[in-house]
Amino acid sequence: MAQAVSREKIKARILIVDDEPINIEIMSELFGLHGAETISASDGATALELARREMPDLVLLDVMMPGMNGYEVCRRLKADEVTRRLPVVMVTGLGQIDDKIKGLEAGADDFLSKPVHMAELVTRTRSLLRVKELNDDLEGAYRSLAGIASFTNNLLRDFDPYHFDMTRSLDGLMAFLLGSAAGAKMRPQRVLLFNAVDSNGWEGWVYNLEKGKVLRRALQNGVDESMLKPLFGGSGRKASGQVYLNLDEGQRQAMAEAPLWRLIGQLPPWRNIVAFRSPGVAVAALDVQKAVGPYDAQVLSAMVANIHFFLRTISSQVQEVERAFLYTIGALARAAETHDEDTGDHIMRVNGYAEALAQALGCEDEFCRVLAYSAQMHDVGKLHVHPDILRKPAGLDAREWEAVKLHTVYGARILGDDPRLAMAKEIALSHHEKWDGSGYPNGLAGEDIPLSGRITMMADVYDALRSARPYKRPFDHQASVDIIRRGDERLRPGHFDPRVLEAFLDNHRLFDEIFARY
Repeated sequence: MAQAVSREKIKARILIVDDEPINIEIMSELFGLHGAETISASDGATALELARREMPDLVLLDVMMPGMNGYEVCRRLKADEVTRRLPVVMVTGLGQIDDKIKGLEAGADDFLSKPVHMAELVTRTRSLLRVKELNDDLEGAYRSLAGIASFTNNLLRDFDPYHFDMTRSLDGLMAFLLGSAAGAKMRPQRVLLFNAVDSNGWEGWVYNLEKGKVLRRALQNGVDESMLKPLFGGSGRKASGQVYLNLDEGQRQAMAEAPLWRLIGQLPPWRNIVAFRSPGVAVAALDVQKAVGPYDAQVLSAMVANIHFFLRTISSQVQEVERAFLYTIGALARAAETHDEDTGDHIMRVNGYAEALAQALGCEDEFCRVLAYSAQMHDVGKLHVHPDILRKPAGLDAREWEAVKLHTVYGARILGDDPRLAMAKEIALSHHEKWDGSGYPNGLAGEDIPLSGRITMMADVYDALRSARPYKRPFDHQASVDIIRRGDERLRPGHFDPRVLEAFLDNHRLFDEIFARY
């Protein structure tokens, strides 16, 4: 028997189903000689249970069994989503063509008649296992692509380019690799991540999946260039590329001698490796159970190079545009103060007061962030008010006062309808409206006034009290707080949203700190 059959190793687990113990023994010995692992069942029910639990690579199934026969077992295997891709070879003493057709209709992938020629059985088994391996590769590729698509969609959904965190981004990628949708055989046991810190040094982390949770451990000592060579090949900081290794005994021995594992404090890899390296980042997925190839290296490269670097680049570009945007609206706000008695410090202080007050009110982070740059635009409409009116040292007459009040309307027109300036526009129009309805330009009252306008009104009033004017001296902090709390000839507590007033009184010392800072 050994002379008639190729001795090429069969790296597979085979489920043998037969009600005759001697048949199981013969088949187990045969496949054992060729390197395969075997498990067995003597009835159909046990076979179905083992197939689901053990997920063998092939089922060798006898037809004539008491109780559930082989045809029914095969039908159930092929009807089950978990086991339907398992190749099934049916073996029977029945030799009629109708029996073979019945087996094929039940879903069998091949059909052999007893007495079985052992060389034929092994050859057909190898052929089916190769087909299964190709199907598994296709299924794994599909799952990888589906997993990457799902991961990318979730990533983009939660992506915040204004607060991009490189470490968090890489943690997410490593978690995806360790929990890959490609299946257990394609999932690495651990992942090594290295980030370049200087011309020859790297910082490193080890990622493991324990009880469904990804754990990250930082390497206490730096990694030099020479330590990466066993995993990634090449040399020098500019080295880059994709690596896949299906380790044989010699490669395992060579890998075990590398100093990297002493630094990491773990055993060297025993199975297969997929790795990717760029000048700035290197990633190695270790101990993949399945044989790996170029496709697996390309998937890893796509994950790290395309997704991570794409997000980092987009984040950098968005942040640069954001800085330009903030500078531009800041310049516009400063221009509005040119002909007024206020200075550029005024708009910086109002921004700070407004953000602090919004936080004290428990507003969402995004609202606070947008308010922090929008509040400075509150008086942009003064660009349309004549400088002589704005600089007039004495009180304004009725006509002049009406001209000043129009700066709210002018401001809204200047800011227009761009979504990024929507809050700035509502602030410009509403920051002189009063809770009791006595404000301008529209006489709004209560919650008809946008919250951003109510907050900015408080910020603007406090800063006006603290600032010197041609017609008034500056008040100190405590006097300003007392005026807002009790009112004076021009100001009443009823002008303010009660919640905003309460938040101000509870946090007024923050306002004093911001005033001192600018």
